[in-house]
Amino acid sequence: MKINKLFLGVAIATMFTTSCVSTQKYKDMQTARDHYKAEYENLRVSSKENEELKNQLRMSESQLMKAKFNLEQKQAELGIMKNYNEELSVRYEKAAKENSALLSEYSLDKMAYEDAVAKSQDELRRKQNQLDGLEGAIGDQNTNLENMKVDLMTREQRVAELERLVAEKQAQMDNLRTSLNSALRGFNAADLSAEERNGRIYVSMSQNLLFKSGSDKVDPKGVDALAKLAKALNDNPSIEIIVEGHTDNAGGVDYNWGLSVNRATSVVKILALYGILPHRMVASGRGMHHPVVPNDTAENKAKNRRTEIILAPNLDKILELTK
Repeated sequence: MKINKLFLGVAIATMFTTSCVSTQKYKDMQTARDHYKAEYENLRVSSKENEELKNQLRMSESQLMKAKFNLEQKQAELGIMKNYNEELSVRYEKAAKENSALLSEYSLDKMAYEDAVAKSQDELRRKQNQLDGLEGAIGDQNTNLENMKVDLMTREQRVAELERLVAEKQAQMDNLRTSLNSALRGFNAADLSAEERNGRIYVSMSQNLLFKSGSDKVDPKGVDALAKLAKALNDNPSIEIIVEGHTDNAGGVDYNWGLSVNRATSVVKILALYGILPHRMVASGRGMHHPVVPNDTAENKAKNRRTEIILAPNLDKILELTK
């Protein structure tokens, strides 16, 4: 470093003392000066790098010292571990002997335990089979219960609908009863009467009101009665109508039966003329086979010579629900 500075000073002094030299020499001196300056810079950089290397060397030496110290500690710890390992070996030998005895005892216990486990597993399988059977039975019962619930709900709905229909039919019969009482007011009870039996209304019309003796042609006063009855029936269009002809026991069976049928048919025709739809009506003859009283007196025979108009609500929907 000092030598470089000396060279640089000499070069500069030479430049000033030889100012009278030629231009070529002056250029050579400048070239030399630039060369020395470059060398100086290189030396200065090298010197700085040298200092850094020295610092790194000092750090490496310090790290080496620490590594040696750590190595010595590790060696000491290794010695301790060797001693501890020897102690463990002694303890292991002792434990191995004790373990051998324990293994012998454990083998017997293991056999007994395995036998107990096998018995427990057999019992467990038996109980599991019982449980599976119970679960299957419970599943079937639950299915049956659900089916019963659905069936019960369906039945409740049908009962509710049935009750509604019955109430509706009862209301129809109440309306019909009211209409009949109004329509038949003023007639002699012996000639025309109405009563309710088994959910039906029976309108009984005597022969004296409807027909002459032995005739199946309706008299005018009978037509008037039937016209009033037709009005009440038209006010209740859902009521079904059965017309039954009845006779006493005078005369032959064939004659009475034919007469009863013809009279029922004549009544049906009159009702149809006054607006009753034919499909609502049925005409039938009972002859002398359904007397209301014995045919033992003239008065009783007069009671048996009658035409009954049986009025009943249409029960088709109710019958469907009861199937």
